[in-house]
Amino acid sequence: MSPVTLRNLLPEDAPVLSRYADNYRIWVNLSDRFPHPYTLEDAHAYIDAELQLAVPTRQAICWEGAFAGVAGVELYSGIRRASAQVGYWLAEPFWGNGIMSLALDQFCIWVFKTYPEIMRLYAGVFPYNPASMQVLRKCGFVQEGILRKALIKEGKLWDEHLFARLRPGLGEPSTT
Repeated sequence: MSPVTLRNLLPEDAPVLSRYADNYRIWVNLSDRFPHPYTLEDAHAYIDAELQLAVPTRQAICWEGAFAGVAGVELYSGIRRASAQVGYWLAEPFWGNGIMSLALDQFCIWVFKTYPEIMRLYAGVFPYNPASMQVLRKCGFVQEGILRKALIKEGKLWDEHLFARLRPGLGEPSTT
């Protein structure tokens, strides 16, 4: 059995979630919806919102049973309802050990199983985050392009590197 597991977020995750998430080096790679500083109140609100959903969209990443980060999926409707965006972060003490690659692959499998209507997962990455790009490639994502000057972080314009992974059986190799 893998030392990396996924599970639903729990109210008791809030203290460790807020401690790990309150990190500039994590925040700088994420959407501005991710607060900085990240407080205990932010953690409780995040977990409470997730617990209200009939079907979860986020999973706690655990290393040897201990909370280590979060992976989530943003679902769309209308003409984009077959696509979903994935996002993820791992607490800094766990970086560099291959944990995120294992967790993201498991998360993608979970998303495809949980949401049978999803045919395509994608992620956008800042150009200064090659480690995340490598994680995506290891998990069967293919770089589809670069959206020039598409993101703003800390008042600067950045390109967005787009990666996608198709549901197994849709024509691309998969790690599942």
